[in-house]
Amino acid sequence: MMPPWLKEAVNASGLPFPETFPRDLALDVSLLLRVRPVPLRGLTSEKVRQWLAQRGRDVEISYRRMHGCMVAWEGKGLVFFDQNDSPDEQRFTVAHEVGHFVLDHLQPRMRALAFFGEGIQDVLDEKRAPTPEETLTSALEDVPIGVQIHLMDRGPSGAIGTGTVARSEQRADRLALEWLAPAKLAREVLRNGPEGQEEQRLGQHFGLPLAVAETYVRILRREDGRPRFSIVSFLGEEAG
Repeated sequence: MMPPWLKEAVNASGLPFPETFPRDLALDVSLLLRVRPVPLRGLTSEKVRQWLAQRGRDVEISYRRMHGCMVAWEGKGLVFFDQNDSPDEQRFTVAHEVGHFVLDHLQPRMRALAFFGEGIQDVLDEKRAPTPEETLTSALEDVPIGVQIHLMDRGPSGAIGTGTVARSEQRADRLALEWLAPAKLAREVLRNGPEGQEEQRLGQHFGLPLAVAETYVRILRREDGRPRFSIVSFLGEEAG
């Protein structure tokens, strides 16, 4: 069963159920969300900063190499990804960063607008100062104001879902996987084949990096109530 938060995020995104795989999520978000994917070779935070500065938006980002970066403001976003990565890595990076856009920017804005009405939009876009009530509610509800920036770091293996990963990262991972490899279809792929090759089948069918496919198999087993012990799950991997 899909966790309630995940179902809400999928619905809020407005992205349709995919018809073909591997899915070209970059094309879908360009058409259906106010999000622009931006490929850059050898992605670093400095290259993102320079790209934005050349277009009149100055932001400060501490230097690092990364797989991806999401910059969002006023209900729209830019998703940067490394064009030097493999197609599977690029696909997951874009989905992960769009997941942050929906979970950490779009949905909080939607909640704020639903609670306060259209008048709160100028506050969210930094066009006026918030009232004391708006400030308190923003803090309590974790509603972002101004520009949000998220960086997808390069890990040694690219694996996701470890105990050191924050809950927001885990949710962005899970939402990305639902867009790229919906659980209903992923379970069918896992069933239709020999045991011991589930991760490879999942990765090949949906175009996922192997480390991501391995984690997704564990997530699906846990959601089905059939956990398999691993050091990752012991340390705190979370899907919901």
